[in-house]
Amino acid sequence: MAKTRPGRLYKRIKSQSYTRRKYMGGVPGSRISQFDLGDKTTNFPIVASLVVDERVAITHNALESARVAANRVLMKYCGATGYHLKLRVYPHEVLRENKQASGAGADRVSQGMRRSFGKAVGVAARLQRGQELMTARVRPEHWPAVKEAFRKANMKLPTPTHLQLEKGEDQVRLFLEGKIKAAKAIAPPPKEKKEEAPAAEGAAPAEGAKPDAKGAKPDAKAGAKPEAKPAAGGDKKPAKK
Repeated sequence: MAKTRPGRLYKRIKSQSYTRRKYMGGVPGSRISQFDLGDKTTNFPIVASLVVDERVAITHNALESARVAANRVLMKYCGATGYHLKLRVYPHEVLRENKQASGAGADRVSQGMRRSFGKAVGVAARLQRGQELMTARVRPEHWPAVKEAFRKANMKLPTPTHLQLEKGEDQVRLFLEGKIKAAKAIAPPPKEKKEEAPAAEGAAPAEGAKPDAKGAKPDAKAGAKPEAKPAAGGDKKPAKK
């Protein structure tokens, strides 16, 4: 099986739309398994969408990966019936590629036609700037879960995005003021810890460091006995006769 090329190679829209499958043969199917998830009948008070900031083409693999990432977070913090997630786009565009051998010595194996029409290798969805990619509907106490779900979904996409609140601004304001308690706390994303440089030998001890018992210094080894002082007069030489 041929290795799948990264989706960033197809994100720029350079040609006309290619969607007429009537004259195509062997177009790969879409990997997206579901477009509606969660509770589809409840009228949730908060509606938020993930909006793209650029004109871009997103492959079906990236769309499915973003959907799975967002759905996993909402399922964990909202429950099976506490949200509704909907994917708003469909991958109509057919991607073409002129397959050639790659690797060491490939130029001697195949000299393919330059700028050929190509063969269908996948599908993608074209989005315009400001278009909604997916929409989530939740209750006010689950507002942090929506932000976390869209943050993780954004990592799977080849374009910058932003969160747009379409309905329920008053409910979100009450939640932020503390009048509505969150259903389940969400831990913030981990931050990178800076490694502390090792202390130089013979450096002065930090402020607030207490000496050990018996007046020993902080850097003294544990269990070390203090040096014995010489007896009084023991260092004097005997007088000559």
